[in-house]
Amino acid sequence: MTDARVLHATLDLLDRQLLDRDGILCGNVDDLEIDRDETTGEVYVTALLTGPGILAYRLGARRLGRWTQRANRRIHDDDVPGVLEDRTRIPIELAGQIGPSISVAVGAKDLASHDAERWTLRHIIAHIPGNSSRAPQ
Repeated sequence: MTDARVLHATLDLLDRQLLDRDGILCGNVDDLEIDRDETTGEVYVTALLTGPGILAYRLGARRLGRWTQRANRRIHDDDVPGVLEDRTRIPIELAGQIGPSISVAVGAKDLASHDAERWTLRHIIAHIPGNSSRAPQ
């Protein structure tokens, strides 16, 4: 393992706002994925978790968290290509500046954080007569 920055997970990472590669707010760090080095015993963060159901799962409402994740997968447009295999998991290697907010090297559209909002705009708001907002692409 290479030299790494020592952070206090609950103070420096959890519940921080995420900024995408364009500086757009794209959610919060709802939970962390951690792993342990078997040789040294050190614990390290492997990914930031964000999106529907993640916070509920972390706070103990596991059934609600799983239901919310399944519902979100159903409304996500599968034809939108993304750079992440799991849209609720951001590998720590993609995290940049860590401070009051955390910048990540992905676009907001690649994360599950705003799927419900995009679905609502595309399938409901865009069809209201006289609506001046366009559904996102």
